[in-house]
Amino acid sequence: MSESRWAGEPPAAFGLLGDLDGAPVNDLLGEMVHTTQGQSFLEWRRYRIAAELESQLVDDGAVSDYRVIDATALCATRIATVLSISQMAAEGLLAGAVALRDRLPQVALCLRDGQVSPQHVRTIVSRTELVTDPQIAAIVDREIADCLRRRGSWSTTRLRDMVDRVVYTHDPDGVRERRRAATDARSFWTENDADGMGVVGASMTAENTLLLAQRVHAAAEHVCANDPRTKAARRSDALLALTTGIPWACLCDDPDCTAPDGWDATPSWPATTAVIHVVTDTTTATAKVEHGGQPGFLPGYGVISADHIRDLVHRPDTVIRPVPTTAPAAQPGDPYRPSAALARFLWMRDQYCVWPGCNQPATRCDADHVEEYDLDHPSQGGQTTADDMNSKCPFHHGVKTFTEFLDDQTVDQNGRPEVAITTPEGLIVGGPAHTGYDLHPELDTIEFTAPPNGPPRPPAPDEPTRRRPRLEDKHARRRQERDRNRRTRGHDRWAREHDDDHQTDPPPF
Repeated sequence: MSESRWAGEPPAAFGLLGDLDGAPVNDLLGEMVHTTQGQSFLEWRRYRIAAELESQLVDDGAVSDYRVIDATALCATRIATVLSISQMAAEGLLAGAVALRDRLPQVALCLRDGQVSPQHVRTIVSRTELVTDPQIAAIVDREIADCLRRRGSWSTTRLRDMVDRVVYTHDPDGVRERRRAATDARSFWTENDADGMGVVGASMTAENTLLLAQRVHAAAEHVCANDPRTKAARRSDALLALTTGIPWACLCDDPDCTAPDGWDATPSWPATTAVIHVVTDTTTATAKVEHGGQPGFLPGYGVISADHIRDLVHRPDTVIRPVPTTAPAAQPGDPYRPSAALARFLWMRDQYCVWPGCNQPATRCDADHVEEYDLDHPSQGGQTTADDMNSKCPFHHGVKTFTEFLDDQTVDQNGRPEVAITTPEGLIVGGPAHTGYDLHPELDTIEFTAPPNGPPRPPAPDEPTRRRPRLEDKHARRRQERDRNRRTRGHDRWAREHDDDHQTDPPPF
């Protein structure tokens, strides 16, 4: 490996700040954006080099070469050797380079110009790799690139949904075959893990995955606030209880615990109802297979194909509720609280938390007033309308409410909201570049009546706090775990000392 030519150059040679010590916050954040765009440019350059290597070292006969160590493998081996990466990683890099050169040239230019990150490019390459028709591939490439050049920000899920929407719209036959193959390949497996642990896995349809997850999450919440387990650990235990029928109990060891004790994990326990929502248009839901249709949206999962929509429509437990084109904006007598129709519209429109980069589904977000609601004079503050409300996850809702971060939401010439987040130092970052309007343009036909100027709501709660500091909470969980282990060991020792049969039995015990 030759010596790096980067460290020997002054930062100014790359358009970077010379001295970072004491630089203004906005300059540092701008520098971070600039260096990230530089990473995109260098990744584009690396792909270009890999594609040129492929052009020189792999001829047309490679498509019919049955050898394991063929020209493509040897080309990747050269790359793996000089970069000290695995053969698999090098072959993935080479495949991505060829895809960007031959199938996604416009996306490659977006990478060069810093409009998309290398991580997102890998998502685009993988989710378009089965578009084999050259004409369709050119359309898909152009539409994805046009979306990437929009103003605004991308999270990993919004970009994934955008790519899926484009692919599902232009390649429905390919999507249909791939989904049928994936459904047929659903499976269940277990793996051994380190430290006496094991891993359970299963692949199933997206809607069944969401139904199972909701039931496990709901069951795991049936403990008191002092249960020492993490949420993840409780969910693991709840899944075991739901599938084996073992009793479920809170592990706080508090005699005054408020959680029900010793529930029987039968299929009816605990009393939870799992509901998943799907957004689609009426034409797609009722069309014949040969008539196609537009892709839909499954909150918590993402974009799904028109055929998947129709499969869900024909499930016996499916309930279809048309969305009204006009509805009240607020609950009767409470102008602050959005109506059920408005809340549903917000998560259909926003799909995820509107904060740049956030992937939290809008169904688990708060409906937030962008311009604060005036508690004393409701008619003078922010209104409970679609134009002044958007979806924010609890964390980003708290950031907006209790810190110096600001958000704004304006309506563009097409009547669609544009979100902007302003940092405490005044940097403005665009909100989501892809929303439910891209998937369902018909959403802009829905109108809401203005809320009445009713009485103000009660004062807002104080800034949320933890029950105790993060480190103290961790120590408390450890103490409870140790105490429980000591009691368990003491009980086992007493049982061995008083079990005559056990003492006389030879190993194995």
